[in-house]
Amino acid sequence: MKNLAVLFATLGMILFSSSANADPQKYVIDGEHTHIIWQVDRFGFTNTIGSFVTITGNLVLDEAAPQNSTVNAEINLAGLRSDLKLREDIVRSPHWLDAAKFPVITYKSTSVTLMDAENGKQQAKVEGIMTLKGTSAPLEMIVILNKMSGDPVTKKKAAGFSARGTFKRADFGVSIALGPVGADVSFQIEALAIAVD
Repeated sequence: MKNLAVLFATLGMILFSSSANADPQKYVIDGEHTHIIWQVDRFGFTNTIGSFVTITGNLVLDEAAPQNSTVNAEINLAGLRSDLKLREDIVRSPHWLDAAKFPVITYKSTSVTLMDAENGKQQAKVEGIMTLKGTSAPLEMIVILNKMSGDPVTKKKAAGFSARGTFKRADFGVSIALGPVGADVSFQIEALAIAVD
């Protein structure tokens, strides 16, 4: 569940572009091509899986000094999906995420640390602060830079990332049914960002 845009902070690793002297470039998250999948254990039998489909945000990618790149993302809880409306309503209820009072999850990166490449793709650890249900706490994710080039549809420079991570929901004030329902929430992000002219 988480911002993740998205997720997203994940964009620090753009140091793999050829233009080492380029100025930092601003990007916006393409909500139509950005997806966040979350899952949590249910009674030990299965993992409940859901997604967020309403994600916005922006990134500043510094190719010359990727560690200075930043990401800010917002996830609207109205876009929470889990293939079962009753479950979606329960998760949005005051006992769980309290979407009426806290309709948006936010994420703001605080640091980007490059890691060794994996399968020929550069990866980085992105640390930041997520705010969920009015509570802010650290959240880190591992982000892989998939591709950076011209987008064939928009004809603009684009960057695509995959990210993954896990957080404890109690850290964000969501401690209902701990035990029967898993304490950890894992997430995966597929994010596309488009450069701003």
